[in-house]
Amino acid sequence: MASKRVCAIGFFALVSVFSMGNSTLWAHHSKAHYESEDKEKLLKGVVVEFQWRNPHVYVVWDVKDDSGKTVRWTGELSSVTTSISDGLTKNSMRPGDEIAVLAAPSKTGAAESLIYKITKDGKVILDLTKQNIRSAER
Repeated sequence: MASKRVCAIGFFALVSVFSMGNSTLWAHHSKAHYESEDKEKLLKGVVVEFQWRNPHVYVVWDVKDDSGKTVRWTGELSSVTTSISDGLTKNSMRPGDEIAVLAAPSKTGAAESLIYKITKDGKVILDLTKQNIRSAER
């Protein structure tokens, strides 16, 4: 009787771990959501928000499209720790800063992107196009 209970508890625990792992582990960091390297965009605009947090650092910036309409873009970077090793700090960007972002846009057409390079005041403050592991995956 006790061995059946232990087996049942073990089975339940195993199923729970795998079902939680599937929703977070398998869905996390999918490159399938973003366009390929040949469809990257250069998006110039003004920083609205720089979210220095884990699990990802985000940049939110306003870009004027071809018709003059302002589109609010969101760009994803790596974790805080990885962003620090890539040369960024929590003070690298502030609201109102003008930036140029090289990014892979979302395949859905939403104004979301995976950021590869950021230029501010004519200086490159982040360049993942050559040295970062994400470049190798592109």
